[in-house]
Parts: sequence; C-alpha cells; structure tokens
Amino acid sequence: MPLDRMLRGNHFLPMSIRIILLGLFISAASVFTTTFAKADNAQDAYANGDYKAAMQLWKTQAHTGDVVAMFGIGDLYLLGEGVPKDHAEAAKWYRRAAELGYGRAQSYLGAMYRNGDGVPQNKDEALRWYHKAADQNIPAALNALGDMYLNGEGVPKSESEAMKWYQKLHDAN
Repeated sequence: MPLDRMLRGNHFLPMSIRIILLGLFISAASVFTTTFAKADNAQDAYANGDYKAAMQLWKTQAHTGDVVAMFGIGDLYLLGEGVPKDHAEAAKWYRRAAELGYGRAQSYLGAMYRNGDGVPQNKDEALRWYHKAADQNIPAALNALGDMYLNGEGVPKSESEAMKWYQKLHDAN
C-alpha cells in the first residue's frame, strides 16, 4: 500500500506510527535534496561565473573524496578562475583525483607531464597517466598516446602502434 494512503487512511497503523513514518520520509527527502543540491550548486555556481562559490563548495566536497570536485578545483587553478592562475596547484588537484581513478584527471595530468606544464616535463609519467586514462577510454588520452607513438615522444616511433591507439579512439566514439 502506498505510504500516503497509510498515513491518511484509517488503517491498521496507529497515529503515532503514522507520524513517525511521515517524519522519517521528510528527513530522508531532506537529506536526498541537500546531498544532490550541493553538487548542482557547485556546477551552477561555476556555470554562472561565481568561481569563489564553486571553489568553496568543491573544497568541501573534495575533502570527502569527491573526484569530480577535485577536478573542478584543478580547472579553477588551471584557468585562473576565481583564483590566481597556478598550474602547479592545478596539477596537485588533478593528481588527487587521478590517484583515486578519475580518468579525465589522469588524462589532464598526462598532458601536464607531457608538456611540462605545472610539473617537470616527464614523458614516462605522461605515458603512465595516459595509459591509466586510456584504460577508461578517455578520448584525449587515446589520441595523445597515438600522437606520442606517431612522433616517437618518449617511446620508439611506431606508426602501427599509433594506429592501434587511433583505432581505439575511433572505437570509443
């Protein structure tokens, strides 16, 4: 029987139980709404150009292990939105998310190592992070691996290996 009918009708549940159930339902709805409002508010704040509010919300979420929030903070530092542009700080936040398995952050970190942007240039580290992201079919990582093999960046030049990565990119799209 639906909860609303149990709460309204003269059924077998005593009034005190009906009131408790109603209170539990309202509490659960409030927790659900609050939890999802936080994520939406950070994204909304960012989309509306309120980068300071996005930063505050994402920092709170990042401390609970939210990799998307960590990635968002990295973006703020990379682009200098609401904070001074700081590629080293962006790399720090991308690394946190990447180490927790977030593919987009792994790909960004690979690019930063490939180009020496915010971190010392290191083709081996670039390859390591690109491979982790490629395991999740992140298009930018698949493309970057193809480019690195095509050009012999940190790996022996190999058109066949490059084509393998470009084919995976094609298949992922």
